[in-house]
Amino acid sequence: MFKPLFCTALVLASGVALAQSGDPDREARRAEWQAKADARFAEADKDADGRIDKVEAQAFGERFNKHFDRMDANKDGELDKQELAQARHHGRKGHHRMHSYLAFQRGLIKGMDDDGDGAISRAELGDKMPKWSENFATIDTDADGKLSREELRASARQAHEARKAQREA
Repeated sequence: MFKPLFCTALVLASGVALAQSGDPDREARRAEWQAKADARFAEADKDADGRIDKVEAQAFGERFNKHFDRMDANKDGELDKQELAQARHHGRKGHHRMHSYLAFQRGLIKGMDDDGDGAISRAELGDKMPKWSENFATIDTDADGKLSREELRASARQAHEARKAQREA
């Protein structure tokens, strides 16, 4: 009882220590990125009022302009640095969520791969993942009777693109 508890505490403490130690290269990269972002903001902010309106936003490109209204938290028709930081943070949360999902999927595949060949057969899949079972033939693009990690990733990407197209329509 004590040993697992002690090991868990040790792992958590080492994680905190590593997180606090910081990476000087990472801090340097972050400072460099921030300097570039500030310069780009200043360049786009033609009237130097500390805010970017829709006309000034044209300098950031089409994708930026497409999401301008969503980033404008106070709906005043202008973006300040705080609103841009919030939008960037919001975007990163989605990125972390995707990494979490991919890690979960890797673990799931490894757990179902009984023979250790790196792919999941129909027998190994069984009824564990109903949607995968239901779409097995569609996901198995090389028709080898097994679902590889790449095939599952491609299927997930296609489903994501379909949902994205449906939202935009």
